[in-house]
This record gives sequence, C-alpha cells and structure tokens, in this order.
Amino acid sequence: MRALLLVALTTFTAAAARPALAQRLVGDASLGLAGSSWRAAVAALWQVDLGPLRLGAGPRLTHFGGDAKTYRSHEALPAGVPPRLRFAPDVWALNLAVSGRVPIAGPVAAGANLDVLGVALGPSRTSSGTKLKPARGSLFRYGDRDRGSLNSELFVALTVAREFTLRAGISHYVTGYRLTEGPTKAHFLRFDTVPFLAVQWAPSPRPPATELPHEADRARPSVF
Repeated sequence: MRALLLVALTTFTAAAARPALAQRLVGDASLGLAGSSWRAAVAALWQVDLGPLRLGAGPRLTHFGGDAKTYRSHEALPAGVPPRLRFAPDVWALNLAVSGRVPIAGPVAAGANLDVLGVALGPSRTSSGTKLKPARGSLFRYGDRDRGSLNSELFVALTVAREFTLRAGISHYVTGYRLTEGPTKAHFLRFDTVPFLAVQWAPSPRPPATELPHEADRARPSVF
C-alpha cells in the first residue's frame, strides 16, 4: 500500500510536467454490507494513465455504521478503563484516497485503493461508563498504528460502457475512537472487512470547439 502511494505521487508529478498523458475525472459510489456492518462511500478521483497502469487520487467520503462491536486499545489506559469496549459505531470520514489498477483481460481489470489522511466526525459513545468519540484526525500508519477512520479496497473492475465501470471486491475499514476524558486520550480501534459493489462514471471529454471565422472576415468579399 505504501508503494502504491509512492507510485501515485510520482506519477502525478510526472503528469504535471507532461500534460499529454491521458487524464480524466471519475466519480465513484459504493455500498458494502457484512452481517451487522455496513459502509457507503462516494469519491471523486483524478486518474492518469501511465502505460497499462491507471493511477488516481482524490477525496473520498465514507459513512460507516452497524450494531454494537468490540473495540480494543493497545495504549496505556487510565485506571478503571478496560482495554476492550463495546458500542455501535457511527462515523463519517473525509479522506484523501489514492488508487491504482491494471488490465487483466478485455474489459476486466484489478486494482486497489487506500485512504491516506483526512478527518472524521460522528456522535459520541459511552461504554462501561467510559465516553468516547471518533478520533478527529485520520492517518494511515499501518495496522494498530493507524489513526482515525480509513477505508481501503481490493477489487475487480468491469467496464460495461465507455463511461461506466462496475467494481466488486473487499473493503478493509478501520474506525478509531478516543477517550474524551482523563489525562490521556487513548485510542480504540476496530478493523472490519466488508464485501462491496460500486459503480464508476467517467464523463467523456468534450471535443474542442470549432473555431468560427471572425465576423469581419466573413463579411469581406473574396478577391478570388
């Protein structure tokens, strides 16, 4: 995933210096369900083609919810706070996402994406007398070192029309809460894996406008 981020940043730097690279803006909407867990997301990605590799980056808004789940912390906790707490998550996260995909055969491609950093909001929760709220800042640090709420996906994509692509795969989502009271704002995390379906829309670029002759030139009689 970190290699994907590095490649994406390098590619977009190259794209700025080489405007001839194929580029487009893509809208994406997805919904994932797994038992009592669900998540919905919308994104706008600026994509760049680099040979067979298609890379993208842009904002993604995700809403994660479900029934009560167990969250755990690996940090030092105040006296009386258990390392595991159970509550129902309800988190909105707006993050910068990076993506990449490669063709497999014909209209079929495989890819992955990853939230890198952003912000998260949501109502507070109380469990075992402990009050928590979503960690405001989100940052990908891998595994239990992650902060906030981040989405990542592995998927297969099928282009069904020039402007539309269907995606299906697995969403690996981390939601993070932190204590609201006490000397330490310890974090509690939970990781969920949710199958999802998505649709992508990439509007075709508008053709360049046809230049019309100047009115004065059209009115001037030809000498030939």
